[in-house]
Amino acid sequence: MVTLEQVDQMRKRTNCSYEEAKFFLEKHNGDVLEAIVDFEKSKNGTKTGSYNTRDFDSKRQINDFWQSVSKLIRKGFETRVVIEGSNNVFIDIPVNILLLFVIFASYIVIPALLILLLLGYKLSIRKSHGEVVDISSMVQDVTSRNTNRNQNKNQNQNVQHQPQDIAVNTEEQKNDYNEIIIE
Repeated sequence: MVTLEQVDQMRKRTNCSYEEAKFFLEKHNGDVLEAIVDFEKSKNGTKTGSYNTRDFDSKRQINDFWQSVSKLIRKGFETRVVIEGSNNVFIDIPVNILLLFVIFASYIVIPALLILLLLGYKLSIRKSHGEVVDISSMVQDVTSRNTNRNQNKNQNQNVQHQPQDIAVNTEEQKNDYNEIIIE
């Protein structure tokens, strides 16, 4: 059995990771000197047994990558896209499936989603832990901001084209309060 003191001693002398120290110490039944020699041989490119540090690092990186991909896919199946009508759920599918539809049939799916939004359906994303992201309200907020901005531009253009005394009257009416919009 390998002790923490042996692992620490090997790490101090070789500057290796805990995992590598444990591997070599277990391979040599706790003999620190043999483990250090074997580690240095494998680090210099001379293979001993079935272990090489380059192979170890690349295998660990590949394993970490696939674990991340697996977590992301699992999270995509837990997170759902929900389209609701006034009284019922119209569509309830995992995000991964919707992404596949968007990738392979985007010319159908994207216009269909836009039409459903225009018809008043509520589009939301429900995460696995219960959080709901309401896409419909976000789209309505953006739309209302752009509509208000366009209306303000039109009003300003109308004020500039009218005679000067009318513009003064509208300013006098607005003097009751000051409005500042920061975007």
